[in-house]
Amino acid sequence: MPALVARLLLACALLLLFPARGSAGSDGKPVFGVLKFQDETGALPFQGGIGRVLTNILANEMAARPGFTVVERRRLQAILEEQDLGTSGRLRPGDGARIGELTGAQYLVMGTVTAFEEGVEKKSARGSFRGIGGSRESSTAYLAIDLRVVDTTTGEIAQARTIEGRTTRTASSVGIEAGIASFGYETLHNEALAKVVRAAIIEVIDYLECTMVRRDACIAVYADKEQRRIEGTRKAIKFDGGNR
Repeated sequence: MPALVARLLLACALLLLFPARGSAGSDGKPVFGVLKFQDETGALPFQGGIGRVLTNILANEMAARPGFTVVERRRLQAILEEQDLGTSGRLRPGDGARIGELTGAQYLVMGTVTAFEEGVEKKSARGSFRGIGGSRESSTAYLAIDLRVVDTTTGEIAQARTIEGRTTRTASSVGIEAGIASFGYETLHNEALAKVVRAAIIEVIDYLECTMVRRDACIAVYADKEQRRIEGTRKAIKFDGGNR
């Protein structure tokens, strides 16, 4: 009898810790787990890799939105490592369902960085007064993410979209000629990179909030935005063989 009671108590504890797969949170909000984002460009110089940066920012930003419930990042990572499930950000058959069972996540958010463009232009004013000259710097960055949301109950992709972030920063500064002092460029450069990452993440969250929480007229707005993105991509591509 004591052994039976102990097993019942353990079962109740597990149900409390890990809600049934596919069920919403106690407040009715959809429950998300954020897997590590992949980087196929190899071009983003963030410490620890752009995948870790994007994953952490997305999890934090989603948790701050009232429409989502997000599985705590450290808990999710610990379970993934212990069970050898989706630690690379790529799911094997059956991984999604298993993660859902262990964490209570209804949906798993994954992403792959497919494009990154960075351009820096510096223009210097040649005029000077007593050895002091002026300069103007601009930094631009573009980031594209292929987003996927997997339903852990069915294993199917619930949402898929290409998300883009773009930012341009300019600044004027005054420097001393003859190389005595130089400042500002690296700060501007890093700020532009940080802003383009956050811009893309905010777009991801706004899209998920629209399509998976609100589900109202905003869906038509995003459909129109996606169509314009596709048309813009087509116009930017030049095919061999000339116009037909």
